[in-house]
Amino acid sequence: MKTVEFSHKDIFIKVHVSLMVYEQQADGGELVFAVVIDIDSRVQALFAQFHHAKREDASFRLRHARAIGEQKKDEPGIRITSKGSYKHLSHREDDTFVTGIITKEQTMERIGDEYIVMVWDGELHEKVFWSIEQHYETPMLPEWIPYVLDQLSEQDKLKQLHVEDSDQDYPLLQAYKLTASEDDLDTIISMGLSSGAIHI
Repeated sequence: MKTVEFSHKDIFIKVHVSLMVYEQQADGGELVFAVVIDIDSRVQALFAQFHHAKREDASFRLRHARAIGEQKKDEPGIRITSKGSYKHLSHREDDTFVTGIITKEQTMERIGDEYIVMVWDGELHEKVFWSIEQHYETPMLPEWIPYVLDQLSEQDKLKQLHVEDSDQDYPLLQAYKLTASEDDLDTIISMGLSSGAIHI
């Protein structure tokens, strides 16, 4: 299990995190999706900080959660930033614990040229095909997806995100940041058809 800690001036919040997806950066990562579990007041306080934290001096830290009797480790953890808009949802597990989900809006809808593809079952081709069908105007056939994925990766328009699954509850989960426009996809398809790499 991991914990995520938020600190800003005299505010300090610490909750347990069972799953976190983030985009790796030189100085840490940018949060994409997280599942947290803790007492209700802590989860709600964290929601508020992710919702309102647009300050550059606000910081989140993803750290190892010590088990009972485990020695304290002097490890800095990973700095996690929040950028853009987030949605959150909570579900009460029992009288004490609440499970919360924090997610970037791009996991639910395409914003500009950015969409987050969450592949929960390991079926990447099927999920990418569905995502393009739902969020883009570009005509697409399922058999074109391997070629389209190769082209998107080559053009740095599809970036794999880091998945931190503390409890190993989601062994097949993969996440990708898709940053392609309709023009990008139209060009990929046109080039593929003209070169014979794909066919109608």
